[in-house]
Amino acid sequence: MPRSLIALAAILLGSTVSAAPSSLLPENLGSYRKTGSEKISPPDPAIFQEFGFKAAESAKYNSRKGLGTVAAYQMKDGTAALAAWEWMRSADSRRCDYAPYCAGSSGRVSILDANYVLEFRGVTPGKDLLQTLEAGLPNRRDSAAPPVLAFVPHKDLVPNSAKYLLGPDSLGKIAPQVAGARPGFEEGAEAHFTEYRVDGGIAKLVLFYYPSPEMARIHVVAFKAIPGAQVKRSGVLVAIVLPGATERQADAILGQVEYEAKITWNEAPEPDPMPVLYQLLVNIIALCILLLALCLTAGVMFGMMRLYRRRFGTLDEDEAMTTLHLTVPE
Repeated sequence: MPRSLIALAAILLGSTVSAAPSSLLPENLGSYRKTGSEKISPPDPAIFQEFGFKAAESAKYNSRKGLGTVAAYQMKDGTAALAAWEWMRSADSRRCDYAPYCAGSSGRVSILDANYVLEFRGVTPGKDLLQTLEAGLPNRRDSAAPPVLAFVPHKDLVPNSAKYLLGPDSLGKIAPQVAGARPGFEEGAEAHFTEYRVDGGIAKLVLFYYPSPEMARIHVVAFKAIPGAQVKRSGVLVAIVLPGATERQADAILGQVEYEAKITWNEAPEPDPMPVLYQLLVNIIALCILLLALCLTAGVMFGMMRLYRRRFGTLDEDEAMTTLHLTVPE
């Protein structure tokens, strides 16, 4: 290969490498100082690639309180980060108050932050520390929560059982009975898995959310063909209780799945007529005052002119004013 081409390739490669962030985690986090870092792989590479995994880094931090570790997993968007966060948290996790999506167990705290999943070991993720960390995360992007979460039943829900599914690999690992029905992930479908304690047993639900009711109507046919599955469609939602649950258990869950369309009307409301009427009334009063002042000024000027002309003899006889000396009889 000619040297010029090799040099050009080196320049392009160097520019590409320099454009990418060298580190996901900052050097300092409050009183913590980074002592070392390394690139890491996600827990389940195939599943995380399906979610939209970008990069991950683990760093050691030292402070007077001791040594701790922080790991950051960068995903393509907030939905992918939610799927990764639910996939990574353990079954015995408990809710913590550091963030809206926060789970803690065995000295580990896992937090969902925009398109990142953050894990803390030996480091307390306080408010100031999280703000510092958020400011330093490259390509951090907030996004709205997936709409399917608004329709997931919460009664009798098994804690930490939720799993967000974004493709056939994650669906096949969680609910292999449904994976063969080709649910339509390539068409924009998303799914959410949860478990419920109903009537002394465990029932598993996979809730699909489709871009349109027509797509849900098409795919529900294949879901109903799954042996032992109990299916319900409501609008763009398709709820599937996996085989193994009784009809009574399934009805208790499926009865909670109802789609309610929400319409946002962006037309501006009509303005309040009272300010307009008030301004009109003020203008009318001002005009009346102006006309009255003009009339009074004209009358005074006319009377003064006649007095002037009468005193200096310039008032003609035809212009004389006739005065009626009327008296009231006693």
